[in-house]
Amino acid sequence: MKTILSYVSGILVAVFASACCWIPALLGAGAAGSLGISSRIAPFRPYLLILTAVFLAGGFYFAYRKSREECCQTPEALKKRKLNIGVMWVIAALSVAAAAYPNLAALGQTPQVASAASTNERTVVLHVPGIDCAACAGPIREALAKTSGVKSASVDVDKKSATVVVNASFHDTQHLLDAVKSAGFDATEENGHAR
Repeated sequence: MKTILSYVSGILVAVFASACCWIPALLGAGAAGSLGISSRIAPFRPYLLILTAVFLAGGFYFAYRKSREECCQTPEALKKRKLNIGVMWVIAALSVAAAAYPNLAALGQTPQVASAASTNERTVVLHVPGIDCAACAGPIREALAKTSGVKSASVDVDKKSATVVVNASFHDTQHLLDAVKSAGFDATEENGHAR
């Protein structure tokens, strides 16, 4: 029973630890954004990953420990023990995959840099404090790019900012803030004005 509990809890915590990135992928940027789940879970990710490691360690302990009772040394019991060890390794692999999802999802994305190239364009920089992984940048960039008047958008995870090139006639940055909000993140205009 303890082994099964370790299996289930280890996988659930790993899946929850990466929820900040897979929920938008599963539900779509608009649906997850309206719930705001991804930005709420992201700060707890390191703690959830540590909890995953603890549960996995417990699962491996119960799977590999030797039984003190002679009744548990039967061929049937040894076969069950080998099965438990195999299942534990499968769960560990799934947990690692779930925990690595934000980094793996970011591998396929090419960073884009937005900058105003002509006089009929201007650049707006938004501060996005909740973004913490490259996988989160995609939904933000897509939501901004779909906004009317936006020519291009890029997201810098390290600077926690989004750079948006808009038409010179574009003056309502609230539309940009709403687009970021629809992707599940709060944003403010950097320095309180457009650049």
